[in-house]
Amino acid sequence: MRTLLCPALHEGRLHLDAAASHHLLRVLRAPRGATVRLTDGLGNEAEGELVGVDGERAELHVGRVRIAPPSPIRLVLLGTPKPALVEEAATLATEGGATALWLVASERSHPGTPRLDRLERVVDSATRQCRRADRPELAAHASLSHALTALDWLPADGAPRDRYVAQPGAAGVPAGGSEGGVALAVGPEGGWAPSELGALAAAGFIPLGLGPHVLRAPTAVLAGLTALAVGRLSCW
Repeated sequence: MRTLLCPALHEGRLHLDAAASHHLLRVLRAPRGATVRLTDGLGNEAEGELVGVDGERAELHVGRVRIAPPSPIRLVLLGTPKPALVEEAATLATEGGATALWLVASERSHPGTPRLDRLERVVDSATRQCRRADRPELAAHASLSHALTALDWLPADGAPRDRYVAQPGAAGVPAGGSEGGVALAVGPEGGWAPSELGALAAAGFIPLGLGPHVLRAPTAVLAGLTALAVGRLSCW
């Protein structure tokens, strides 16, 4: 069943916005009577039936709205890599179950500010593709110190309990993994600078090995999220 994002999800008669209507009617070419899965990106979902078209907007009848099981907190701090890799990292973070992706302008980051409006659309597409009921939060931070301060200000129920920094040659995830949320810091090309590694260590981040090889930033994001989800003990 196809999945569409619908921020104003509610039971009963509902008109999709222009983008979702175009995707359903023009891209998927859904016929009248087709059933789709709807999510609002906040953890709510429902099934809807296409019952008509009002101008250019698809008209659906939506059944009972359900609350999907919440995702465990998985916050990724990514030292912004070169532009060609940012969108790939956002896609893989979404597929890997990240609940938030914070882009950090680190000392070795590519110059320039990522286009968050473009990344929002990338994340929306990835959320639909992997059929998530919630979508990751996107944010950009001007420095690692700014991101770490924001991390400390998160409310207790939304703060990750364990913190890891991807680092070649380090040990794997401790046996059993974490029962609470986790934060994963992944550096850009060339990794975090020594001063940034010191700041991460002072903030409670412990080194996490992701295998015997040096990974690209997007690969490290997905490998780290997978390793933390599985929680297997591995030493490299």
